[in-house]
Amino acid sequence: MYERSALSECEMVTMRCVWNLGDNATAFNVINMLAEDYGMVYKETTVYTFLKKLKDKGFVDTVRRGVTYYIPLVDETTYQKEMAKKLLRFWFNGDISEAVNAVLEGEKIAKKDAKKIRESIKLNTNE
Repeated sequence: MYERSALSECEMVTMRCVWNLGDNATAFNVINMLAEDYGMVYKETTVYTFLKKLKDKGFVDTVRRGVTYYIPLVDETTYQKEMAKKLLRFWFNGDISEAVNAVLEGEKIAKKDAKKIRESIKLNTNE
């Protein structure tokens, strides 16, 4: 299985901005979203570096329409699933029950969430 290049935390948040901005993902809009939504205030050159690294790693491409727009090449849901599976393999040796226990330890689960989890287990059980 192909493993995508890992993103640093700053690159990951920058990529989330690109996903959230959709067709309006310019460097200016990413800079504003990083500051307003995530409290991450960076110089323009720093954000341009994050965006260049995302392009180099194959996460975005650019298109010039007066200004440069950043277009996601990787779907957010696809990336979430890849990272969840990678985390499961690395930290829990692929043991789903250990991962679930780690996440749920000391947490209360809403009834609707418990129902969704039970339904997902039924759909994905080999019985």
